[in-house]
Amino acid sequence: MTDADVNPPQRSGPSRARNRYAYLTRDGTLDIVVGSFVAGVAAYVYQFVGGRVLGPHAFAPIGALLTAHFLTFVIILLPIEQFVIRRLTLGARGWVVPLRAQVLAAVTAIVAAGVVWATSDAYFEGNSAFVWFVVATVVLHFFFAVGRGYLAGFRRFREYGVASGGASVLRLVMAGAIVMISPTVVGFAWAHILGPLIIFVFRPFRTPPEAPAGSRGRLADEHVAAVDERGLLTGLVLSSAASQALLLSGPLVAGWLGATAAEFSILYATLLLARAPLTFGYNLLARVLPPFTEMAARGERPELRAWARGLAIAGAFLGVVAAGLGYLFGPSIVALAFGAGFRPSAVVAALAAAGVVFAGAGLFIGQILVARGRASRLAVSWAVAMAAAAATLAVPLTDPVFRVAVGFVVGEATALLALVGVALLRDPQEGAISHGYLVMKRSMDIGIAVAALVVLSPVLAAAAVAVRLDSPGPAFFRQARTGRGGDEFWMVKLRTMVIDHDEEVFREHLRKIRESGDDEPYTIKIDDDPRITRVGARLRKWSLDELPNLWNVLRGSMSLVGPRPLVPQEAELVGLDNPRFTVKPGVTGLAQVMGRDELSIAERTAFDERYVAEASIRLDVAILFRTLVAVFRQPGKQD
Repeated sequence: MTDADVNPPQRSGPSRARNRYAYLTRDGTLDIVVGSFVAGVAAYVYQFVGGRVLGPHAFAPIGALLTAHFLTFVIILLPIEQFVIRRLTLGARGWVVPLRAQVLAAVTAIVAAGVVWATSDAYFEGNSAFVWFVVATVVLHFFFAVGRGYLAGFRRFREYGVASGGASVLRLVMAGAIVMISPTVVGFAWAHILGPLIIFVFRPFRTPPEAPAGSRGRLADEHVAAVDERGLLTGLVLSSAASQALLLSGPLVAGWLGATAAEFSILYATLLLARAPLTFGYNLLARVLPPFTEMAARGERPELRAWARGLAIAGAFLGVVAAGLGYLFGPSIVALAFGAGFRPSAVVAALAAAGVVFAGAGLFIGQILVARGRASRLAVSWAVAMAAAAATLAVPLTDPVFRVAVGFVVGEATALLALVGVALLRDPQEGAISHGYLVMKRSMDIGIAVAALVVLSPVLAAAAVAVRLDSPGPAFFRQARTGRGGDEFWMVKLRTMVIDHDEEVFREHLRKIRESGDDEPYTIKIDDDPRITRVGARLRKWSLDELPNLWNVLRGSMSLVGPRPLVPQEAELVGLDNPRFTVKPGVTGLAQVMGRDELSIAERTAFDERYVAEASIRLDVAILFRTLVAVFRQPGKQD
């Protein structure tokens, strides 16, 4: 059977194409990713422009202001944003920011202002205006964080992504105007302060007429009533403080251990660039927290445990990959960005890269604990990580930079292990643990899918661009498929066919399948299919069109390994009572590694039934390995 890019005909012409792909504008995940990328790039460009225009001496006040803003936002305001998202996801309406959060933000502004006033001669050239600048920074970014929390809580993920990127772009545009008019320190400060005002363009506090529902509908009242938030905000702030201390204190600790000024700068530059990917992570938290919260409210603890295991698996694998890339390219990248004098050793660059990846994985696993209201476990995990990092620093290594880098990666690795450990703890109200194979299979699905999407994202982006340039129409395509239990779901792929093609080819394909007998079995492949584009043929040859299936794996409608999902018409030919429909369909399966696209319907069904009968983790791993071998040794159409 073929994965022909068709749907049952409903209407013709461009309107049908627009309706078919309209779902791509509703999810918002891509908007958050793009918005996070734009925000990160614009933020770095803003700093680079300010540094080059003002010079190292004059830029010092801006650097101090940015440091205060970053610490305040991540340690205080981001936990408040997460708290708001969780409350709105659980059905709260109106002004959901608790008084203690408002008091915390106000105290933060006062303390920050006091610090600026006390150090104004050292860092702010005695300019008392920066006292008010830092107060304005905290206040406006408080509303920015709360506003983003409302957008994500109401599942307005697209606006969340645009607002995140828009704030940094607005800041950069104002900085550019200041450069052209009169480049001053005060002007750059105003650009930084006014950027978050863009949040009000989206009217984030507007309550929708109906409560937004997740992909599985609205939460029941009994689910919401069972949610506990005692000590949640406190635990979030404490854990954020500990995690940021682990991320940011490295250069200071190195100086305390006797590092020279040059060594201090090298470590600072290396960690600064290594932390850049976390910019995406902080914003993507808003995308994963609502569904995690819904799963926690519904009592789906086995699924959350599977996510914890999967993210840990992905984090460990990507950490090793990052260490290798950091070792090979890290020193050159740092030297290119900051100058040859900032070049770190390859080992230090590798440790920094691995540590940041571990930190990112821990950040997402932590959202499972936030969703479950277990912030105390979150704070304890980071406290254990801090203790592990401090103990590592006691090892008598002569090089302070290497010593701190080792402590950093040990601390982040410990945090990752501690977080996944407490996330796997069962709550008292839970029932029996689900079947071990299913939980482990789901964990492997999540871990490998996350790692593959991260590693292969450049390939996927390049393929999407090639599809758009090759033929009119969108890069991605979705199609109704029959999954476990006969339930239909939307499977996502890269488009490999022309849009609004003739359905007669597929109807003829179904007719031949029905009429084929055992003597002349009709294979699942459509020979010389005229609907396939030039780029589509190449994507199918290397099975790259299937990469978006990994999104289905993360959502739970598919698994990495299982019978390939059939379109409804083909499923009817097999029969929904067939054992293949008792398991989740897979990105790859036993039939694919045994015959790829040369199998008849009977042969393929027999392999699917055999997989169901012999399913195990060992078999799944073997199929995954053989899939890679088959793709590279025998390229063709993976059905």
